[in-house]
Amino acid sequence: MKIFDLHTDILYDLYEQKSKGVSNRFVSYHLKQLQSSPITGGIWAFYSPDDFDLEAAVATALSELPASTFAEFEIVLGFEGLRNLPAPAAIDHYYHLGFRHASLTWNEENRYATGVKGDPGRGLTALGKTLLDKMDELGMIVDLAHANEKSFYDIIAHGPRNIIFSHGNMRALCDHPRNLTDDQAKALKAAGGIVGLTLAGNFVAKKRDEQTVERFLDHLDHAVKLIGVESVAFGFDFMDYFEEFSTSNLTDVTDATKVNLIVAGMRRRGYTEEEIEKICYKNFYDRYQDKMIRSN
Repeated sequence: MKIFDLHTDILYDLYEQKSKGVSNRFVSYHLKQLQSSPITGGIWAFYSPDDFDLEAAVATALSELPASTFAEFEIVLGFEGLRNLPAPAAIDHYYHLGFRHASLTWNEENRYATGVKGDPGRGLTALGKTLLDKMDELGMIVDLAHANEKSFYDIIAHGPRNIIFSHGNMRALCDHPRNLTDDQAKALKAAGGIVGLTLAGNFVAKKRDEQTVERFLDHLDHAVKLIGVESVAFGFDFMDYFEEFSTSNLTDVTDATKVNLIVAGMRRRGYTEEEIEKICYKNFYDRYQDKMIRSN
């Protein structure tokens, strides 16, 4: 069973490691893991936790990806936050580099929108609406992960064609601000979007000993019951390669090599092979396969 992962920070890791003088990070770390897992592709995101020169940083990250990567994996290039995008028109440059996905914000407030740690009364800005229009014109995927609730609903109301929530879980089961309320999940479905469920441990359960596959599967069951199999996917957000977050995923699915445990758990819970295929990759493929980079 192959899996498409709606969220991994591989691009940012390549940039960060290269900035520290470490070359060939993809081959020495990520490639080995992916080749030992059922993950055949994903949204490889450039995370923006702070301020830096985005153009130079992206160029550094892409230089660390061998050309063969795009033949071996089905990749959508994306951004986790656009705080470092100087103006909406600048998105053209990244589109021409192959980027087809972006969230407007990470957890912060920025010129475009407001993240979950920002002012709850502040949402999408006028400049953010201009950026959304530009992204929609280009056919890019708009990601609502990390947006606060006001930005979440503002973006949906603005009406982008291509919309996802790449990585988060269900707040009814774990009260974390990055998790979706049932109403948010329903609004996302109504907008034609997909929810990518994540393996970030504190999004699954508050207690460390409950941050397990079985508890993660409870989130999956809740999401499927609430919005249907066709609106659910996986956005794992593995963090084993970030030193400060290396133990932040589930206790029993610590990195990409362990995701078969999730598929096995789905079978134990009675999901059919067709349902498993939809959640693992088909739901995303049916909507967005044209956003993947194709090697020549």
